[in-house]
Amino acid sequence: MKSFISLFLLLCLLSGVVSAAEWSPVTITDDSGYTSEIASEPQTIVSLGPSNTEILFALGLGDKITGVTEYCDYPAEAHIKPIVGGISSVNIEKIVVLHPDIIFANAMIGEGSIHHLRQLGYTVICPNPKSEGTFSSIRRVGSATGTSAVAEDLIASMQQRINAAAGMLETVGAGMLTVTHIVGTDPYWVSGVHTFQDELITLAGGKNAFSEIDGWGIISLEHLLTTDPDVILIDSDTGMGEMGKNLLKQSFMTDPHLSSLSAVKNNRVYIVDSDTFDRGGLRIGDALDELIAALYPAVSTASAEAAASPRASGFGILPVVFGVVLGLMLARR
Repeated sequence: MKSFISLFLLLCLLSGVVSAAEWSPVTITDDSGYTSEIASEPQTIVSLGPSNTEILFALGLGDKITGVTEYCDYPAEAHIKPIVGGISSVNIEKIVVLHPDIIFANAMIGEGSIHHLRQLGYTVICPNPKSEGTFSSIRRVGSATGTSAVAEDLIASMQQRINAAAGMLETVGAGMLTVTHIVGTDPYWVSGVHTFQDELITLAGGKNAFSEIDGWGIISLEHLLTTDPDVILIDSDTGMGEMGKNLLKQSFMTDPHLSSLSAVKNNRVYIVDSDTFDRGGLRIGDALDELIAALYPAVSTASAEAAASPRASGFGILPVVFGVVLGLMLARR
């Protein structure tokens, strides 16, 4: 019996050695330009951003996640993970207690907190994805965690969905609309170029009405009125009031100063789901489908007709991809 136990322990030890030998040190340069070397495969992970958490779970790393922020609400399994703070106010002490092998941060927690964690000896990688940059973020996370093959499969699936959306837009001959994403009023904050929302608007066949704004910026009421976008997008949880009403949308539709806007007159002020529209994670396809449905209702009609019609073999992907084009879609990331 003792011989059997000794042999078993030896095999376990050898297995660990083989596993460790399979890992080759990886050098990662994140979106902030900081370079880290991951000398061994991470076994415990802290995620300091909702998009990071979504990517980690999609890569099959849920069991290794030991801490998340209070805004990490997707997938459902994220709710049972220990919370280490908010987006911009992480609790360093809680992270130290967890002692993670690697931390996937978010630029919104601030350079000071990131620098502090690195000074404490932690490996911190800070992705900052936009929709086209989400693929590189997924690749970085995959490389840093030994899940590159899974990452490439996810990217291929996401790219296929984006391509299908572009193809459907060409099929219905959708014209380009000018679109603005309003983050807040008093003053008016909009999503300009080099933002995740701008990339989604472009992918959906629209044009950012405020392409002269770099990042998120303030515009005047006069600028909004003279630009007169075809479509206005408002986050689902912006200014929520009693009975779940979106007060920001309500103000647009009732404010006499805004009554001349084409989007108001044509009832094209849409509430978009902030959890998908403001995160550079795996749900780009959902955000894109919902945005296309809002911008071009004909796409949804075409999708429904395609789903109801007999289809030749090999064309089943279109109703699958666009069957989810239902409903309406940045503060969170």
